[in-house]
Amino acid sequence: MRAFLFVLCMFVPPIAAAVEAGGAMPQVSPPQLADSKPLAFASLRGNVVYVDFWASWCVPCRQSMPALDSLYRKYEAQGLRVVGVNKDVAKADAERFLQRVPVSFPLVADPNDAVARAFDVQAMPSGYLVDRKGVVRHVHRGFTAGTAATLNSEIESLLKDGS
Repeated sequence: MRAFLFVLCMFVPPIAAAVEAGGAMPQVSPPQLADSKPLAFASLRGNVVYVDFWASWCVPCRQSMPALDSLYRKYEAQGLRVVGVNKDVAKADAERFLQRVPVSFPLVADPNDAVARAFDVQAMPSGYLVDRKGVVRHVHRGFTAGTAATLNSEIESLLKDGS
């Protein structure tokens, strides 16, 4: 029986575990939406980071993107970094969305779903708040009016922590 289970495990691909609070932020380097240069998530260590998965077809993203941009501008000088991971198939769809809802934080593309798989994204939008050591501290799935206030409080706490 053990031999059978061993062989089965060899040929069955592992199931990705969802990135949850307490887990490490995946170390990926997706291309930036604007210029296709890679943005290494490892380079963000030492900052408080919010990784947000969004798409032009995501209705709550119309509310979340301006709220995240406001938080980014408010706390950038204190060490907050926001990275928007776009899930659109066509770059033109993302560009049209950004003409209506512009943001100032970096945006990356995820054309092969590698970043979404690394985070095991289960809803849109999904956001991962990461501390300065690279540990995911909070996960947000969906976005409501109350999410921005909660996120503001969580960011303030992590920025004050300093570790």
